Amino acid sequence: MKPPRQRIEGRRFGLVADTHDVAVDWPAAVEQIRAAMGPVDAIIHCGDLTSPKAVEGLARIAPVWATRNPAGDADPSPPVLIDGPRILEVGSAGIGVVFALTTDPIGAETDPHLRFPKYSPEASMQMLFGGKVDVCVFGGTHAPVVAAAAGTLFVNPGSPTLAKTKTVGVLTLEDGLAQVEIRPV
Repeated sequence: MKPPRQRIEGRRFGLVADTHDVAVDWPAAVEQIRAAMGPVDAIIHCGDLTSPKAVEGLARIAPVWATRNPAGDADPSPPVLIDGPRILEVGSAGIGVVFALTTDPIGAETDPHLRFPKYSPEASMQMLFGGKVDVCVFGGTHAPVVAAAAGTLFVNPGSPTLAKTKTVGVLTLEDGLAQVEIRPV
């Protein structure tokens, strides 16, 4: 089955994952996330958001497009929060969003660098998204990763709440080029 596609507008996107809102002072965390990201057109969340309050809080910053961790996140509430993977279309760019790459079926490794021991990056993108995407945003590890392989920019923004080094990402799409910055929270 092909993942759902959603056309969204903007050029600057906040990236978050692994927020675990019920385990922290969520209102304070939202303000820290807002300060770390700066102005964004939308927020892309990769799962481990645990309750609807995560989306509600982040939506006070910008519209939210999220996938959920099927092992403990809030129930889906389409079109904002869905079971992943999903593809967000921004102009001519495709952003693939998935909870994690390290779990089955992909089984990627991220320590110390992103590696695909089971399937190639191309095969992994085919399995998840039905083909190549320009950017693949994922979470699940609480550690930031930025890597390029097979024409795809892979980004894990880390965790803004439950990590030794708390981080978010900012993805900018301009003139068909994707740039990402990992920022401390």
